[in-house]
Amino acid sequence: MAEIEHPVIGDIVYSNGKNEFGIEGQCLHAQKLEFTHPTTGKEMKLEAKLPEYFQKIIEELKNLQNL
Repeated sequence: MAEIEHPVIGDIVYSNGKNEFGIEGQCLHAQKLEFTHPTTGKEMKLEAKLPEYFQKIIEELKNLQNL
């Protein structure tokens, strides 16, 4: 991802080598996932809010763009 100028914050392999935000783990998030359960065949729909620390990082990045 860093090669196409879209580094993943906190990721060792796909980042730009920096971790300015001091987080552990990757900043990847899926708001919605839908799939068929492999055993039951039931359609599964999952939703998750953006973690608070993700939102803080987004706000910091927006502020940097406005400088």
